[in-house]
Amino acid sequence: MKDKWKELIRKYLSKKYVANLVVLVVIAIMFLVMFGNNSSTDSTSLEKLEKSTQEFSLADTYENRSKEEIMERRLKGILEKMQGVGEVEVMITFEMGAEIVPALNTIESRDTTEEEDANGGIRKVTSYDVTENLVMTNDSRGNQAIVLKKINPQIKGVIVVATGAKDIRIKARLYEAVKTVLQVPTHRVQVYAKE
Repeated sequence: MKDKWKELIRKYLSKKYVANLVVLVVIAIMFLVMFGNNSSTDSTSLEKLEKSTQEFSLADTYENRSKEEIMERRLKGILEKMQGVGEVEVMITFEMGAEIVPALNTIESRDTTEEEDANGGIRKVTSYDVTENLVMTNDSRGNQAIVLKKINPQIKGVIVVATGAKDIRIKARLYEAVKTVLQVPTHRVQVYAKE
């Protein structure tokens, strides 16, 4: 009876069994880390990001509209001062709203395990895990996502309607002025004569 127990213990303490047990423990730990209680934290972070982004987007829409109107007024004022140009109307459109790049806390982990089977073969198992969490700050407005940068939208097109634009030279100068001031290519600018 003692021999059977000794043999059973020796069998379970063999290198192959211990290696398989270590691999199972590592897989179980990785599973717990990936699918454990982080889901509530991640969903909370996602909800905070969505809320912050929506608030930022509403403010951004107002800000973009104001920027658009300011740009239109300034361009109109400059174009009306050009020689041969009378009254001017300007319309500027943008491709989309501003893009917000939030700060992320990135955690990367790599785990490599080597196993040797009874036949002398070696198996190498590598697991790679990346976790990204939104970086938040607490201020008077509550928890807010930290924004690394805000990319302003590109100008989609410009329309200029001006008195005096029937003259080809004035029309060309209007094109050049708009291209220079707004840094847009000619195909995004249209100049029309005003009645």
